[in-house]
Amino acid sequence: MSPSRFHTVGLALVSLLSAAALHAEVSLPSILSDHMILQRSATTAVWGKAAAGEKIKVTLGDIRAETTAAPDGRWKVKLNLSSAAEGPFDLLVEGVNRLTVSNVLVGEVWLCSGQSNMAYTLDRSPDGAAEIARSANTRLRQFRVDTRGSNEPLENCKGSWIVADPKTSAQFSAVGYYFAQDFQKNLNAPVGIVLSAWAGTVATAWTSEAALNTDPELKSILDRGRQQERDYPALKAAYPPAMAGWQSRYEREDRPHDATAYAAVQLADQDWKTVELPSKLKDLGLPDAGAVWLRKHVTLPAASLGKVTIDIGGPSAFNTVYWNGEKLSEMTPATASGAVDSKRYVIPAAQCKEGDNVLAIRLFTPAEKSGFSWQPFVDIGTTRSLIATGWLAKTEFALPELTAPARKDLPQIPSAPDTRSVGSRLYNGMIAPLVPVSLAGVIWYQGEQDTGRSTASYQKMLSALINDWRTQWGSELPFLICQLPNYGAKTTSAGPSRWADIRQAQLQTTQALPVTAQTVLIDVGDENVHPPDKKPVGQRVALTALGEFYKKISNHSGPVFKSLKLDGEKLVLTFTHADRGLVAKPLPSRYQPTALAPGIKDLILPSPGSPLQGFAVCGPDKKWTWADARIEGSTVVVSAPSVPKPVGVRYAWADNPTCNLYGSNDLPASPFEAVIP
Repeated sequence: MSPSRFHTVGLALVSLLSAAALHAEVSLPSILSDHMILQRSATTAVWGKAAAGEKIKVTLGDIRAETTAAPDGRWKVKLNLSSAAEGPFDLLVEGVNRLTVSNVLVGEVWLCSGQSNMAYTLDRSPDGAAEIARSANTRLRQFRVDTRGSNEPLENCKGSWIVADPKTSAQFSAVGYYFAQDFQKNLNAPVGIVLSAWAGTVATAWTSEAALNTDPELKSILDRGRQQERDYPALKAAYPPAMAGWQSRYEREDRPHDATAYAAVQLADQDWKTVELPSKLKDLGLPDAGAVWLRKHVTLPAASLGKVTIDIGGPSAFNTVYWNGEKLSEMTPATASGAVDSKRYVIPAAQCKEGDNVLAIRLFTPAEKSGFSWQPFVDIGTTRSLIATGWLAKTEFALPELTAPARKDLPQIPSAPDTRSVGSRLYNGMIAPLVPVSLAGVIWYQGEQDTGRSTASYQKMLSALINDWRTQWGSELPFLICQLPNYGAKTTSAGPSRWADIRQAQLQTTQALPVTAQTVLIDVGDENVHPPDKKPVGQRVALTALGEFYKKISNHSGPVFKSLKLDGEKLVLTFTHADRGLVAKPLPSRYQPTALAPGIKDLILPSPGSPLQGFAVCGPDKKWTWADARIEGSTVVVSAPSVPKPVGVRYAWADNPTCNLYGSNDLPASPFEAVIP
């Protein structure tokens, strides 16, 4: 081809490409899609992509707006929907092409974010099945953001809008659904939930890199996570040969075995030892090192087949898992992602059978300290049950106790970096794509994964997140925090509590930042980190939002600590939200520790004889002791004979406290810690 001919073809190709760019089809992000709810406001955003300079026209009913795509192809308009009817409408977007988004309503849109208790679905609630059956409501909708971390902020996310209906409502966030249901009843408006939540996530993962970099402590958390990501591939590659060498050097290798002799469904297991999980194997009288098998018979009703999920409780050993004699998975030095292996399986329908099924686990521990980290459970349909009891155990072989040199030389399994724990990763993948969305506010339910941090540290994290999101949205978004509920086993100690530290940080954050509020949940949890009854949570969240941000309800909160003063040997406490009276709510003599198990325990009162439970005081030595507390008029008076000069007071300061201070509206008082200034 001659040079001139090549030049002509090249120019033609450039012209075609330029024309294609100029006529690129207008597009919308996934959240602007069929069945969506748009926020009622004077500046509701609609945005997308098109060719640079392309004219865009947006129409919703008789409301219209026009703009021109920027040089990078982005465009955005703001619709004045403050006086719009609720619809339904078709949203029309016209450029070189025409898009129609159907069945659009105008109402209240709330972003529901956080970790697993926010992501917890309606079908897992105690009354979920009945609620789902009656859930048809065209004015209640949810957009669920697919879980994803990202190195860079994304412009779009995967997800779709669903309308509440018996065919779809199982997928709703239970907290979000019950919030929206009560919220809607009071406002008589469509309510949209944008669910962006992921289990096991830390607050810094939901905060932008720019915000984390403004504070030395938060930047160090960000930098550690990024460094772990860079280091992990080399550590991962080095571990299997290092472990193999260690096993050979100290004669800790695995041995050939016949799995059918231990994992088969039909098996004479009468001589196996009955054990209860979770536990270290050594505490069960089993070898601390070697190979041990465990079996559990699981009965399945016919209706559940194909709807079975098993969690085996985080074994801290190399393991192989079998279901009805078929291998589900194997964790070896080559596949290990951490010292504790999270194992959850959806059992294929073809592997389930009505009646008796057998779950078998082989634990191989060349080192020591083998066992299970949390309670195993099974989800059958929408019902979760603990499977902690009735396990059968048998030793395949035992290894001798580790020598001191072997223990010193033992290679450590490198922990894989988890995008849910690395700073800004979830902000980039699950929040940044939502930033243009016009919102009524944010409901935040997170903190479990950050327990262990100090009150000051978590308050800094939570405040940074709130301020960051408000900066990104360009408005002072109302922010409602679900205070962590009671969790775990009850204790008789008046000592420290990691969960109480987080609750104090949540309380202090709402007291320090404007247009924030908290919903107290100290009486709706149990020993399970995922208390199943989310209805009172959602209803209280709705009550808080309606009272704090919409001013529709005045009596929307339980008592919140306000001040204290020393009166002789007593502390006198005052509270806000207590103008209608304080109440010492009667406590039962027995309680059920978790909704997942039927067992009942006696309730041990920390301060026998005191009308109010859950108060503790300390003197200048900062040693805390349970105190007598009683209501006197509009105050609470607290004292302890062993502390003649009290300087500090705590209320409900335990992971799972026994406490009973309420308002006359039957809402619980917020946990708190305070000292005399």
